[in-house]
Amino acid sequence: MVRLIEVYLINKEVITQKSLEGRPVQGHYCTVREISKTEKIIPEEDEKAIQLVETLVRGKDFRIRIFDVASFKGKIRARLKGVKTTPTIISGDRQIVGVPKKEEFEALLRQ
Repeated sequence: MVRLIEVYLINKEVITQKSLEGRPVQGHYCTVREISKTEKIIPEEDEKAIQLVETLVRGKDFRIRIFDVASFKGKIRARLKGVKTTPTIISGDRQIVGVPKKEEFEALLRQ
């Protein structure tokens, strides 16, 4: 029987570059607007949680599902499961909030 492990994380949108677009018309700057280029990144703590889960379940009968709480679907799923912070790891009815220690996560897998 394959067990499911859910990992909840967040892709944060950060501004990588700001620039101005347009040009002034007859001395007025009303046609100039600020453009921001953004990029989505996974926080370091969330990345560590994913790596730990993937490393420790490799070769075992587990399926990993990752949910991004920044997306609509992920936000709804997290609310239904009671997830309030990221990273959160859920297996069955047990939850680990934050990056777990290796021993703590192995104990979760044994149950």
